[in-house]
Formats: sequence, structure tokens, C-alpha cells
Amino acid sequence: MSTFDTSISDVAHRVRELTAIKLLPVVDNIYKESLRSMLHLFGEIHYIDGNNARVKVNCSHGNPERIVSRIKADNTLILPMLSIVETQTESDRDRSRYQNLIVQTKWNPEKLRATRVLSLPPRPINITYEVNIWCKYKADMDMIRSSIFSLFSPDINIATKFSSFNKAFITSEREVGNVTAADTGDRILQKSISISLETYIPSPEFMLTNTGEIDEF
Repeated sequence: MSTFDTSISDVAHRVRELTAIKLLPVVDNIYKESLRSMLHLFGEIHYIDGNNARVKVNCSHGNPERIVSRIKADNTLILPMLSIVETQTESDRDRSRYQNLIVQTKWNPEKLRATRVLSLPPRPINITYEVNIWCKYKADMDMIRSSIFSLFSPDINIATKFSSFNKAFITSEREVGNVTAADTGDRILQKSISISLETYIPSPEFMLTNTGEIDEF
């Protein structure tokens, strides 16, 4: 909690200082929640096997290099499968706002009354994910690839506990090649699809009391 002169410039300056201190855990949670939502989305992809049965494709987090090492080292991976990894994050200047102080009135359940809440604008970022498809057969690859593309028209909303509206787009697709599996010598096909998620890092919120005190909301 902090008390100081309540002029607009001083309040804004103190909120920026407190935001810098409190923002790091929020950023970490944004990445974790976004990845969790991506895994949930692609964990619902299915394909039709040789017996005409609808089978869910296993989806996990992992670098493609680690998957390749497992394919070469043992024969325990169940294919087809999907793997997702975050590859890049960048600020989105087109969606940025000036660092003006946002003042809102929100209900405070602890004090049972409306409270003035201060924060900086949320920071827009684009997170790039690489979705890798691993299959033994080209027919399975084409089926899973089509299922993924059918989700986007041209975007899809990825909801997290921080925001209900986060748009994701397919930005590129590339043929990676194949890997020789251990023991069996099977050629494992790999295709990579890049997806950009437009989301925001929310700023911590603070309360401004009538006495000029600032505390976390």
C-alpha cells in the first residue's frame, strides 16, 4: 500500500511503478493459460482409422527435436499424434494503446461497495505456435490436416481465464520431411502448421481510496 499526492501525474507514475513490480507473474500465467487452451483445442482432433473408427489424436506439448529423438530411440509413441510448441512472441503495435491511465468503477466484494480501480492498458502481443503432425500414412496426414484447417474460418477464438476473445490464425504450413522409426524402420511423416494467437497481457489493477492510498484490487 502506498500514500502520496493524488495529482493525475503522480498517480499515473506510481501505478506504472507498481505495474512493473506486479506484472511478471501475470505474464507467466498468460503464456501458461494460452498454451493450455491451445492443447485443449487440438486435443479434440480426430481421424478415421482402418476399421472406420473415429479415434482421437493424442496432443502434447514438446519441441519437434525431442519428438524426433523419441521416434529414433524407441517405438512407444502412438501415431498419429500432434505436438505443440511456442516459437515466438512479439508486441502488436497495430493494437497498442497509449499508456494512459484507465480509471474504472468496480464492485469490491470485500468492502461491499463500488471502488475506483486504476490500471494501464493491456499490452497486445502475438504468440506464434508450431503445431506438428506426426503420421505413418499420408492418408492420415491429409485427414488430420483437413480437420485442423476446418477449425479456422479464417480465425478461431481461443478463450482463457484472462480473456474470452483471443483470435488465432493459421499463418503458414510447411512439409518438414520424414524420420525413420526405431526397430520397425517405418518412415514417419511430419508436417508443421504455424498459428498466430492475438492476445493481451492484462495490467494489474489497483484501488485508489479517498485518502490517496493505492493498493492491489
